[in-house]
Amino acid sequence: MQILEAPLVFVHLLGMAAIVGGYFAGIRNEPKRLSAGMVHGTLLQIVSGLVLLGIVEAAAAAGGDPVDHAKFGVKILLAVVIMFLAWPRRKDAAIPAGTYHAVGLLALANVAIAVFWK
Repeated sequence: MQILEAPLVFVHLLGMAAIVGGYFAGIRNEPKRLSAGMVHGTLLQIVSGLVLLGIVEAAAAAGGDPVDHAKFGVKILLAVVIMFLAWPRRKDAAIPAGTYHAVGLLALANVAIAVFWK
């Protein structure tokens, strides 16, 4: 399982970097626009996160550490909200500033949950 987990964590972190990096890169731009990296990073986060959850669940079933379902649930919920905000607006020439900041701040909240929720 560990041979799959490390590359998936790497891909998961790339998705996070695409969202957060795209947010900070475009924070001063007017009009606000979601970059392709932000939108695709969201999909990458959801897919890799769900696969990682499956790996962690399998490891727990085999006698590993128990899974914190509340943490995973909150993180997946935030990622899905980000996706529903970003995906329909992926081709828009301009989006409301509130939507842009919501995507970025929700992504940062997801990172904070990953780091600080133990």
